Amino acid sequence: MKKDQIQTLPPLSVTLSLEEYQGLLDRLRLSEQKDLEYVQKILENEQTIRAKEQEILDKKQEILDKKQEILAKEQEIYEKKQEAFESKLELIEAQEEIDRLRWKLVCLNRFCWGSSSEKRRLPLDPSQLSICFVQSPQNVNIEQEKQKEQKEIEKDKEYSRFRKSFKEKKISHARKPIPSELPRISKVLEPSVDLSGAIRMGEEVTERYAVQPRKLYVEQLVRPRYKLPDGSIVIAPLPTMAYPRSNASESALTHIAVSKYADHLPLNRQIEIFSREGVHLSASTVSNWMTATAQCIEPIYNELRETLKASRYVQADETPHKVLESEKPGSLHQGYMWVFYLPHCKSPYIEYHPGRSSSALGTLLSGKTEIVQSDGYAVYDVFDKLEGKMHLCCWAHVRRKFVEAESYDPPSARYVLDEIGKLYAVEDEIRKKELTNAQATNLRKENAYPIIKGLEVWTTESLLKTPPDSPLDKAIRYMYTRFEQLSHYVNDAELAIDNNAVERAIRPITLSRKNCLFSGSHDAAHTAAIFFSLLGACKENNVNPTHWLMDCLTRVQNCDPKNYKELLPHNWKK
Repeated sequence: MKKDQIQTLPPLSVTLSLEEYQGLLDRLRLSEQKDLEYVQKILENEQTIRAKEQEILDKKQEILDKKQEILAKEQEIYEKKQEAFESKLELIEAQEEIDRLRWKLVCLNRFCWGSSSEKRRLPLDPSQLSICFVQSPQNVNIEQEKQKEQKEIEKDKEYSRFRKSFKEKKISHARKPIPSELPRISKVLEPSVDLSGAIRMGEEVTERYAVQPRKLYVEQLVRPRYKLPDGSIVIAPLPTMAYPRSNASESALTHIAVSKYADHLPLNRQIEIFSREGVHLSASTVSNWMTATAQCIEPIYNELRETLKASRYVQADETPHKVLESEKPGSLHQGYMWVFYLPHCKSPYIEYHPGRSSSALGTLLSGKTEIVQSDGYAVYDVFDKLEGKMHLCCWAHVRRKFVEAESYDPPSARYVLDEIGKLYAVEDEIRKKELTNAQATNLRKENAYPIIKGLEVWTTESLLKTPPDSPLDKAIRYMYTRFEQLSHYVNDAELAIDNNAVERAIRPITLSRKNCLFSGSHDAAHTAAIFFSLLGACKENNVNPTHWLMDCLTRVQNCDPKNYKELLPHNWKK
């Protein structure tokens, strides 16, 4: 109800006595006293509530402080654990680094002082008794050993009955006879006594190898000039010469070329040898002779390239070759000799290229080559991407990785090496039994392919357990990423298990690099590639390089280009 709507009530007109009025006052005072007490209690209750609330707040703050302390402790524990984890990780990394350094030290010692052969020294069999002991070995029953020895003796006696008529082929260690085709120069040694009246009863002949110092001579081509009765003058024409504008004969050019590129004797050493014999030649003169000789036989080299392009299966590798001619002053150019081996004719073909890019594969890609086997270099992967082409990898390179890792993790590396040994045992069986291609392919599928699949399973499991970037990890990853290319060879007996043939063709280049260090120019490197190819083919086909080069230096100039193939070392007939 609004204030202006409230009606004013008329005052009560009540008459109270004094006692009643006093009683009313007392009641009012009592009521006020109760109200005050009630208010006081309310205030006290409110104070108690506030105190309790404050106490609760204090407890909550205390709990919060405790939680903060717990969080701080947990943070401290976490930091300690993190520090411990980092320390453990550092220890693991340090141990891995120690293992890597130890492995590098072992490899360095092997490189400096050990054998370059990759043949393994198998660990000793713990069950094999040693003969180098002073006291009797423990855990050996001597009586049982004596009984076993007696049984072996009896077996030998029984076996000897059946081999009386069988003569074992003995390996002779006697001195080999001197070849009969070598010329003999006899030197008669008479006794230093009076032989008057003596009768010669025979003789004793002792043969020894002897060396006559090289004989350097001047070949004079004398051409008599004649006047015929009709008045005309005739003279014999000069014979075909390898380098007509020089005073070097084919024999001299052949000797220098074979000495440098087959026997790895640098030109400067040959010049010194000539100087000792009174012939003084300049380095530029001899170098020009080699360039002219290479140009003379280059048509045969080009024919070898055509043979390569027509080959279905080729093995390939590359090796660095330094060249003095460089775009950077004061430094050598790093070129590469690309080596291709033709298994069907046992001939290497070598090309020099300034770099290691895929452009060097143009020779193969432009021909009919379908299968290329390499060490797994990524450039050759282009053959996997082209239709009708195939890229094979080399088990010898895989084996080499695990030989290097054997000192890092012997058990794992030895397992793989033993399995690879079984693959090569299959190849040995094929060679010894002289199996046909079909038989060899079946044997590979039956015996070799399951071994490869087993290695693939082992590799997949081991990748997760091996420390990253360790020698074993690198070896495993090298094999794991190439299993498909490593498996193709089992399907074709004409394919080899490894690339050792092309590595054998690289060896002369490596030996020459140790002696000659570098080529003077890119053209000189191309010259070297020609000689390394053709003289290397002579070596692979057991052809005397001196006889071949002497013959071909003149024959190639009068040969029909269609018949260049006959001058290739594997087809050459003197």
